[in-house]
Amino acid sequence: MLRYRPMDVKRDRQVLLVVHCQINYAVETPAFRNMPYEEYWEKWMRSPQPEEFLSRLEESAKDKRTIAEIVEDEHGTIVGYLWVTFEDIEGYDTTIAYVMDIAVMVDFRGKGVGTEMLEHIEEVARVRGAHLLRSDTGIENEASQKLHEKLGFKRYHVLYEKNLRE
Repeated sequence: MLRYRPMDVKRDRQVLLVVHCQINYAVETPAFRNMPYEEYWEKWMRSPQPEEFLSRLEESAKDKRTIAEIVEDEHGTIVGYLWVTFEDIEGYDTTIAYVMDIAVMVDFRGKGVGTEMLEHIEEVARVRGAHLLRSDTGIENEASQKLHEKLGFKRYHVLYEKNLRE
């Protein structure tokens, strides 16, 4: 049984950065995943990206529909976090909830945590007025793809990339 608590970006800063970097690396373009994770972490932490991520997260929380929660197990151990934003599509009477991050700590992966988190997201997003739920993942993140497909997500967009450094 998981518990969800509102995220406090300042208090939860370190766990957010660690887990966000892990999921970035997992879904990153193969051109960047050629480097060891430790090198990726160091480059990422020296870049403006960590502060930009935290700033976007805090800014999105101004929309009361935003779902930004730390997920804990029954013992209070942090098992991950989730972040969902909302966008109203004018002229279509449609609101889209975007799963920005669904992050599970390494030790808790493969134990149904991601499934429970996505089901929670779907329930809360529906209550907060979403008509569509969108989520993306890296092309090589097969575990995430299987999870999404298991829960009824359908592919709707394909993005291509070509490495020009090779």
